[in-house]
Amino acid sequence: MTVGETVARARAAAGMTVAQVAAQTRIRSTVISAIEADDFRLCGGDVYARGHLKSIATVIGIDPVELAGRFDEQSGAARVVAEPVAPIVQPTRVAQSGGGDHGLASLAGTLGASMSGGRRGANWTAVMALALAVIVGIGLISFLQRPSSSASLATGPTPSPSTSTAPGGTPSSTPTTTPSTPSAPSSSPSDVVAAADGVTVTVTTTGRASWMRITNGSGKTLFEGTLTKGQTQTVRDRTKVKLLIGNAGAVALTVNGRDLGAPGSGGQVVKVEFGPGDPTLSAA
Repeated sequence: MTVGETVARARAAAGMTVAQVAAQTRIRSTVISAIEADDFRLCGGDVYARGHLKSIATVIGIDPVELAGRFDEQSGAARVVAEPVAPIVQPTRVAQSGGGDHGLASLAGTLGASMSGGRRGANWTAVMALALAVIVGIGLISFLQRPSSSASLATGPTPSPSTSTAPGGTPSSTPTTTPSTPSAPSSSPSDVVAAADGVTVTVTTTGRASWMRITNGSGKTLFEGTLTKGQTQTVRDRTKVKLLIGNAGAVALTVNGRDLGAPGSGGQVVKVEFGPGDPTLSAA
């Protein structure tokens, strides 16, 4: 079947009219009728046609990603496949500065490098790992050899009670009173959402299914697909998270630890975005 026939049959199977689909997707009835006739000229281009198909598919209960893929195949959209790039092997040389570098020469020979400017390749991963281990070992030895100053601070003179002689010749002792340091009052953390941790959005499907596309502030796609009932998707970004949801009443949002519930009603297509801190729901 063509894309238009698939849409028409799925709509009829869902028991919906063209007008009902148009009301839920906010797409004109004439455009939907043209799509069912495989006429996509009223969509204004392949990008808009693909978006209309995904919105319609979400409402009538079929997979929007699969329908968009069939549209690409039907319209003959070209797909660019990147060719693998072969790794470039470069020779490695270890400079010899003097006669005292026999240990370095031996190490370079063990790792596959050459001290005389040869063309043998060196295992740079092993070289870097060994250098890092040497640096960490030197630092650890220096730290352990430092004199401990905490012992001298912990050991101090023990105060003894002062002794005085009473008029009757009986010595009396007066204990030395040490003032106690008041403890700092404890404070409990307030229930706030930290703004320095970026944005964390968790989408949980509570209804039948919902298609969605999630991007960040620069337009990079973080997730795109259909979630069925019970599935959960979590995305994070440092500045902003934007969501385009095909069936807003079938999902629940948790943003920065706050449960916001459903962003809309059943079958409604909504756009929302969130930034760091206390989430604020705003329809795009």
